[in-house]
Amino acid sequence: MGRIDLARRTEIFISIDGADISGDINKYLVSLAYTDHEEDKTDDINITLADWEGVWIQDWLSGDDGVKGAEISAVIIQKNFDSDGKDRVLDCGTFEIDALDTSGPPAQVTIKGTSLPHSSKIRTEKKTKAWENIKLSALANEIAGNSGMECMFLSSFDPVYTRKEQIQTSDIVFLKELCKNAGVSLKATSNMIVLFDGRDYEAKETVRDIKRGEADIMTYRFGTGTNDVKYSRCHVIYTDPQTKNTIEYTYTPRDADPDGQTLEINEKVNTREEAKQLAMKRLRQKNKAEYQAEFTLVGDVRLVAGVTANVIGWGMFDGKYIIETAAFNVAGSGCTVQTKLRRVLEDY
Repeated sequence: MGRIDLARRTEIFISIDGADISGDINKYLVSLAYTDHEEDKTDDINITLADWEGVWIQDWLSGDDGVKGAEISAVIIQKNFDSDGKDRVLDCGTFEIDALDTSGPPAQVTIKGTSLPHSSKIRTEKKTKAWENIKLSALANEIAGNSGMECMFLSSFDPVYTRKEQIQTSDIVFLKELCKNAGVSLKATSNMIVLFDGRDYEAKETVRDIKRGEADIMTYRFGTGTNDVKYSRCHVIYTDPQTKNTIEYTYTPRDADPDGQTLEINEKVNTREEAKQLAMKRLRQKNKAEYQAEFTLVGDVRLVAGVTANVIGWGMFDGKYIIETAAFNVAGSGCTVQTKLRRVLEDY
C-alpha cells in the first residue's frame, strides 16, 4: 500500500524479452500509447522516447533489425488513484515489436508492438482447405494449434459445419468470418485465440458510472443510426435438400417495433433450437451498434475493452454500455483514456 500523502501519478513497468528496462525507459519517456480492443482487431502499443543523446538509436536499437521481433511487456500503475494510498494496475500484456521509427527535431524514437504480429503465419499464410463435419470450437482449436497458439472457447453456441471451404484465405480471416456469421466474438493475441459470447460480457456488473458533469470527463460524443442496424425480428428458415424437411424460427425481442424490418436468414440448421440461437445472434450482430458513445477521460485503468459502465445524464443516450475500444495514453505522470462504447442489448 502506498502513502496517502503522495500525489496521484502514473508509472509504467516495461520489459523486453523478460529484462526489466523500466528505469532506462522512464528517463526518456515521452509517451506510451496502448490500445485495447474487445474483438476483431489486435491490440497494439507505441512507446515514444526522447533521444537527444542518441542513446536509443545508436546503442539500444543498433544492428540490422534492432529489437524488432523481441517481446515487449507493459504494465501501467496508477499510484494513489483514489487518494487512499492504494494503486490501480493495468497489465497491458505482451506484444511483438514490429516497427521502429525515428524522427526529429527534437530527436525521438518510437517502438511499436502488436499483439498478433503481421509476420505471424495465422495472418500471412493463405490456404485452400475444405473443413467437413466439424464444430466451430474444434476448427478454432486446430487453427490455433497450427500456429503454435492456444485456444479458449467460451461460447455456449458451437455450430457444426457439414462443409466449409477456405479458399486462398488466411486462417485468421477465415475464422473471423465464421465467428461473425455465428454471432461469436473473437479476440486474438500473440499466444491465444479467444472465442466468446458478447452477451455474457454485456451481462457483467458495471465497473463505474460515467455521469454528465463529472470532473474526469474531458470530451464526449454520442451517436445513433438505423441504417442496417435496426431490425425488429429475425426469420431463419432452412430446407434440407435431401429430406425436404424445413426448419423455421422467428425471433422477436421484447418491445420490438411491430412495423419494423425482418432480417431474413437462409442457412443450414439441424434443429429448431439451432435456428433460434442463430436468429438471436444474427439480430444482435445487426442491432448492437445502434447507440454509440465516445469519452475521453482522465485515465482510469478499470475502463478496458469488454467491461461495462452506466452512462447517466444524457437523456435518450443513458443506459448500460460496453467498451469496444480503450486507448490509454501515458505522458509525464498523467494518463488519459479514449473509449468507444456501444449500448448493450438487454433482451438478446
